[in-house]
Amino acid sequence: MDFRNYNDYEIIDFIKQGNEEALQLMIDKYRYLIAKKIASFNLTEEFDDFFQEGLLVLYRSVLKFDDSRVKTFTRYFEMNLEHHLISAIRKKTRKLKFNIERLPMLYGDAICESRSEYYSEDEIRAVIHVLSELEKRIFDRRFIQNHDVKEIAEIEAIDVKTVYNAIERIRKKIKLHLDT
Repeated sequence: MDFRNYNDYEIIDFIKQGNEEALQLMIDKYRYLIAKKIASFNLTEEFDDFFQEGLLVLYRSVLKFDDSRVKTFTRYFEMNLEHHLISAIRKKTRKLKFNIERLPMLYGDAICESRSEYYSEDEIRAVIHVLSELEKRIFDRRFIQNHDVKEIAEIEAIDVKTVYNAIERIRKKIKLHLDT
């Protein structure tokens, strides 16, 4: 059956009836629009992934399309695709932001400010004399014995925030003395 003689509304009806040829024609017809939208959102790095998602949006749009509510299928699909791409960008940005915010928590125990500035245990022990008594105890428990911050707070009978503040002071003092 040659579907090229039919308009979008008729092809959509064939697709809803399960005709795969009609679906393939619809994919062929809208693949350039999908590619154009992906490029307009500067998502060319992951083009294949977003193209596949665009095809899924096309299929869902076909299944949910109601010509009594919307004027044209093309505009309906374009709107759905734009909304999907915007959501994907937001999700990607949120995930990136979450990972960046978690970096200090994930790598906070390594006493460094950049990748190239890792200090040996011997170097750090040499500058411990600049720490207060509390800071020395917290340093030992946190960085040598690998205790959890909450455990340190319980052992020292102090607030968790005080432990975090002491750890930050320790990092600053050690960095200051190792960099000079």
